[in-house]
Amino acid sequence: MAFDIGSIYDSRNSIDFLVNQYIKLESRPKDNIVERRDMLNKRRQTLTTLDSKLSALNTQAERMTDEITDHFSMKKANSSDEELVLASASFSATSGTHSLSVERLASADTRVSQQFSNSNSSFTDITSDQTFTLTVGSYYKDNDSDSSTYGDSIYQRVNIDVTIEASVFSQTNDDVLADIAIAINDAMGEALTTSVDYDGDGDDDEYILNNIDIVNADVVEEQDGVSRLILKSSSSGYSYRMDFSDSANNLLTALDVNSSSQSSGTSGGYITSVGSNLNDSELNSKFEINGLTFYRDTNNVTDALNGVSLTFLNSFTDTETITVAPDVEGVKLEIQNFLDVYNESISYLRENAELDPISKTKGMLADDSLYRQLSSELRFKLSTIVTDVSSVTYDRLYDLGIEPDISGNYSIADSSKFTLALESNSDNVAEIFNAEEKGVARLVNELVETFVKVGGTIDSSKDTIDSSVVQLNQRISYWDEVLDNRANQLRDEFSRIQTLMDQLSRQQTFMANIRSKF
Repeated sequence: MAFDIGSIYDSRNSIDFLVNQYIKLESRPKDNIVERRDMLNKRRQTLTTLDSKLSALNTQAERMTDEITDHFSMKKANSSDEELVLASASFSATSGTHSLSVERLASADTRVSQQFSNSNSSFTDITSDQTFTLTVGSYYKDNDSDSSTYGDSIYQRVNIDVTIEASVFSQTNDDVLADIAIAINDAMGEALTTSVDYDGDGDDDEYILNNIDIVNADVVEEQDGVSRLILKSSSSGYSYRMDFSDSANNLLTALDVNSSSQSSGTSGGYITSVGSNLNDSELNSKFEINGLTFYRDTNNVTDALNGVSLTFLNSFTDTETITVAPDVEGVKLEIQNFLDVYNESISYLRENAELDPISKTKGMLADDSLYRQLSSELRFKLSTIVTDVSSVTYDRLYDLGIEPDISGNYSIADSSKFTLALESNSDNVAEIFNAEEKGVARLVNELVETFVKVGGTIDSSKDTIDSSVVQLNQRISYWDEVLDNRANQLRDEFSRIQTLMDQLSRQQTFMANIRSKF
């Protein structure tokens, strides 16, 4: 590189340019260290991504080997008329068909007062505060750790006092009814936040939120100038019925809201017969399954058929059919989710832990035999013949119609083969995945766990990288200091040269002027 000696040192920018050129040449050792550090950081990021993918695979493998929930025994329940009843099933349900008819739906206990003319004053004879009691159904949680029912939800009847101040009764009927409704609603709201010693052990027992059956009070105007007070339980069924204890001046009797008769015409009383027990109360749903009669507080029934939930939408006398069968599509989805995360893990390992056969380039992890072997070991696990199975027909994924494509990605390639195996016996499918000795998902789980667990292979690899990066950063800092000192040294040297060149230039000019005079 040639420079004009008269112009190279004529400005600060020229000196900086020269310094930068020298420093670039002398920075090559540092650049090599930076490049190595960046490569290690990329490798670490690759390990982090692999950890994420393998962790997802591990989670799915654990799900397939869950000893509490058998995801291969998933069931579905269908109703012959979903406008009348809806059905769903859990894995514990038994396949089969059931006949069902619903004589009546469950309803909430509703009481009404007699009719009152809004402008009249029917309560002026009451001159003192009136306190009456509403008794409602409730569940509470037993806090006593010494009790055999600790933590259980226990049914109780709860008394809620409602007080109406004497001044209320001097008003017209419409205002009296409105204030009574407000007092009832306020008392119910307070009951939700007040602890009660249900079991008499001297300790307050804990409410389970919203499990006190709240009574909602309102006033309706049936016709112009005529109103009623309405009380309605928020939950259906006999267990959530209302009971009453009247005030000293028999306010509830005056209202006729606690009448033991059904409301008719202008009189008060109940809307639906409360009855005296679960079986004779018309508040309960009444239905028949397979010839047996059931009564329940609700229209959402979960305990009549094992593992089956029924939701009654209407009553019907003609028998409908509830069919419980293996949920083939649901089990397929569970297995395909496992296969999908497996495929993603294998694909990522193929890209980052192997030699690309076309470009001949190595993946970021290809120099580590642990990760190269992991790819092949995972493939081997899915081709395993499972020996400890009860079926002589089904002992490998292929028997279930599960195969890899030309890219090595597994899927349920033969749906009819899979359906036949599952509907014949869910163990045909389950054991291939979760058999104690060589279940495919169990083998995958055991292998992957060694890589993704805390302190496992990936954590160890990342710790090694982190240690190396710390050392490289220290070396980079050292080189930064060396190069900064070298740059300052070069600037000083070039500045001195610049000064000498300036002097030489002035001398040349002076000599040239002298020669011009002769």
